[in-house]
Amino acid sequence: MKRAFVFLICLCLILLTGCAMHSVSKVLAEKRVRENEARAAALAWLHLVDAGDYAQAYEEESARLRASTTESQFLRSMEGRRAPFGRVLSRKFIGAAFTRKLTGSPDGRYESILFRTSFQHKALAAERVILTHDSRQWRVVDYRVY
Repeated sequence: MKRAFVFLICLCLILLTGCAMHSVSKVLAEKRVRENEARAAALAWLHLVDAGDYAQAYEEESARLRASTTESQFLRSMEGRRAPFGRVLSRKFIGAAFTRKLTGSPDGRYESILFRTSFQHKALAAERVILTHDSRQWRVVDYRVY
């Protein structure tokens, strides 16, 4: 009787662990999908910037960002902070971080994507693209080169 009870307890623990592992696996899979979607959107936007197509990059940004800056302001900003680095020689994904809070922005869904980039005029740099999930797609809200 005691062995049957211990056996049932062990069986319950194994089943609970299995359920917990399934939940963790599901959460990790969802995180991986979210990161991959945000990274793809960041890379597509960066390719526009790399090509000097700042007007199209502006159009691809979030509506909230476009409402706070004019296209000509954005073009001048990108020409001043991105063009001096020259063409991209290589870009490697470093990591991503999800947050619901972003300083100076309303709560939402944000993904910060970090790349290690080598430019024609700067051998080692980091690029950070912050995106928000807007109308079923990821849109850029901030870009930095360090």
